[in-house]
Amino acid sequence: MRKFDYFQIGLALFCIGSFFILALGVILNLPFIHQLDQFGQHVIREPVTPERTWFFKNVTRAGNPTWTAFVAGLAFIAALIFRKYDIAAFVLVNVGGFGLIVMALLKAFIHRPRPALLHLVIERGYSFPSGHAMNAVLLYGSLIVLVHYYINNDYFRYTFLTLFASLIMAIPMSRVYLGVHYLSDVLAGFFLATFFLIMSKELIFKYKTREVFQNA
Repeated sequence: MRKFDYFQIGLALFCIGSFFILALGVILNLPFIHQLDQFGQHVIREPVTPERTWFFKNVTRAGNPTWTAFVAGLAFIAALIFRKYDIAAFVLVNVGGFGLIVMALLKAFIHRPRPALLHLVIERGYSFPSGHAMNAVLLYGSLIVLVHYYINNDYFRYTFLTLFASLIMAIPMSRVYLGVHYLSDVLAGFFLATFFLIMSKELIFKYKTREVFQNA
């Protein structure tokens, strides 16, 4: 059992604080939210081209609820088969609890409409926070944690880490480009999910080191 990781806890607190600032800005319709969202549309969405639209439409599928539920379900079943019950709980709590239930409750409470511009994909429901951004962090972030602890081969470990980290960055960007989320939506989803991911890792795995995982 390793020492309490103050850096990660500090990062989690920064993320939850950032989420509350964004949520308060949206609820109170503060000017900095409009400035942030305009910046996101200008930098990420423009220009709209067939090539970029094709790319982001495919990227965003990796954060769809059906796909994330499928991947999380496979990980959950595999963990049960190998009797890794902490992994099963980790995946279920993050993807099922935080990524689905908490996200749905927040959307219903804040009920922010989606951007009033051309949507390049069909989406329904409310906008804040971005479910795709939360799914990206909670699913692929969970896989990053597991890859870091369980894969010994450096080549495969860094390959998977790079792939999953790229998806965590690209999926939220795709939502802004496709016109179905504001930048503040995806940042809020990113920050909130990062907080949940860190805290669930610290609590469920009881501060285990890599050696404890490998010998479990």
